[in-house]
Amino acid sequence: MFSFTKVGVFLSIIIFFKKNIYAAEGMPQFNIETFPSQLFWLIITFVILYLIINFLILPRIRSNLRLRKNKISNDLERAELIKTQIEKISKEYDEKITKSKNRSNDTIKNAIEKANDEFTSQLNNVKKKISKKIFDAEKETLEYKNSLSNEISDISKEVSLLLIKKILGKSLSKSDIENIYKQKASMDGK
Repeated sequence: MFSFTKVGVFLSIIIFFKKNIYAAEGMPQFNIETFPSQLFWLIITFVILYLIINFLILPRIRSNLRLRKNKISNDLERAELIKTQIEKISKEYDEKITKSKNRSNDTIKNAIEKANDEFTSQLNNVKKKISKKIFDAEKETLEYKNSLSNEISDISKEVSLLLIKKILGKSLSKSDIENIYKQKASMDGK
């Protein structure tokens, strides 16, 4: 309002000192006869404009600014809340992943130990079976060797009988040949 007063005083001074300023050139707003009426309507128009702006437009702008400010602050609070929730979920996720990795490592370790134990037990069973088969094979080989030895002994006794009969022309009994073999075996054993 202060500036309106200055303008009004300035225009009033011009009116009193100079009559018909610029009116002759065709500018009706400076015609002194219509000046008071123009000044009146100017003041009325600016007062109405001031009232409309002050009581209608500015409150709406202020409320919109307030609403925006509230919305922005609410959005920031919600974003902060969501951020903390995301951090919490991320932390829980990391913990679950760590637990899962530990459980899977334990499971793998237990499976490896179980497989090693089973492998060792099967290996021991196979070793026992192989040892038994080797023992049986050695026993069978020894029995076969003894049977061959007995057969060879019997065959050699028969051959000896035949040779003695042909060479010496004497015939000996099997018991005589067996006694000779026993004496020979006892001499070799000493």
